Amino acid sequence: MGKKRVSVGDVFEIPLSDGRKAYGQYVFRDEKEGPLIQVFDLITEGKVQPEQVLERLKMAKPLFPPVITGVFAAVRTGLWKVIGRLPVQEFTYPKFVAAFWDEKTGKAKKWFLYDGKKDIPVGPSLPEEYKRLEFLVVWSPYDVMHRIETGEYPYPYGDLIRYNKFTPRDK
Repeated sequence: MGKKRVSVGDVFEIPLSDGRKAYGQYVFRDEKEGPLIQVFDLITEGKVQPEQVLERLKMAKPLFPPVITGVFAAVRTGLWKVIGRLPVQEFTYPKFVAAFWDEKTGKAKKWFLYDGKKDIPVGPSLPEEYKRLEFLVVWSPYDVMHRIETGEYPYPYGDLIRYNKFTPRDK
């Protein structure tokens, strides 16, 4: 079996736990952070031809901002399947937030804004206007699938963004 290559513009099918399918596109190759994907609000049931999906995706909206994930491994292992390719439309590198936090208390100590090139310090609390941004983390493909189904962020990033802290789990 030959290698399954993934290129910017490729559209892939993401299976959900209830048999439905979601769709994403590899939108940007970031040499430093990893591949960025865009997941769309198109969810299908039953068998839908790839050509129909690609046509419908032209009108689809983002389900959430682009995230960094292991798209190569997801496709190589067959978890996600490339179904075609579309031009990437008007891609602008998104801003991300990141933080240093205390492992014992779960409290954020220092927040940063990442613009694709550099980390910009923003202080000990995340300003309200940045709370809609994605956390700078490489998402597991399984976490992406879970977010599509539930809207939930992986632990502890959602709580950090919302509350500036999280409840540490026992090790």
